[in-house]
Amino acid sequence: MLRYLCANALRIRSSGLNYLTSLSSRNGSVSMTPFLDKHLMGNTFQKSFYSLLQVQKPSVTHYQIPLTIIPGSLNAVAASKQLQICRSVTKFSLTKGKRKSVKAVLKRFKRLDWGGWIRTRTGRHKKMFRKSNALKRRLRQHVFVNATQAHLLDKMVTSFWRRPKYWIDDPYAPYHRRDEYFATKRKEFKV
Repeated sequence: MLRYLCANALRIRSSGLNYLTSLSSRNGSVSMTPFLDKHLMGNTFQKSFYSLLQVQKPSVTHYQIPLTIIPGSLNAVAASKQLQICRSVTKFSLTKGKRKSVKAVLKRFKRLDWGGWIRTRTGRHKKMFRKSNALKRRLRQHVFVNATQAHLLDKMVTSFWRRPKYWIDDPYAPYHRRDEYFATKRKEFKV
C-alpha cells in the first residue's frame, strides 16, 4: 500500500506540488499533505515523505477517489472500484443450471440435525509446544457459530447438506438432538 502511495505521489505532478487525498479503510486512513518537488532528492525525500504521512481514525469504509486522476490509467479504474464482499456461491451452474454448495463450508463446518453449525478452534495445531495443557484441551473441542453465521452457512449449502444424515457410529450422534430448547425440540408423533 505504501509503495502504491509513493508511486502515485511521484507520478501525479501539477505546478510543482503533489496532491493525494486520504485513503480510508476500516483499520485507519493514510493522508498526505502537499509537498514540494525539492524534497524528491536522496534520503531527504524518505524523511520528508514519512513525516507527511499521518494515521487518522477511519471516517468511511470505502476508498475515496483521489483529487487528480489521469484518464485511462489504472488509477482511474482502481479509484472507481468499491470494496465488495464475495461469498462465491454458485446460484446457477453452467451445466445443469442448479445451485452449488460452497466446498470450503463443507470442509470447515459440520451441520447438526437441529440446525446448528459447529467448527473447530482456529490455530489448534500451531505452536503446540508453547501452549498449556488446559489450552490444548480447549483447542480439541468444537464451538458453535452464532445465529447470523448459521443462517449464512445454510444459504451457502444445498438442501442435501441441510437434511439429516445417518452414519454408522457417528461421533456427533449425542449432539444431533437438542430437546431441552422448545424451538429445536423433536416433534414426536402421538396417536
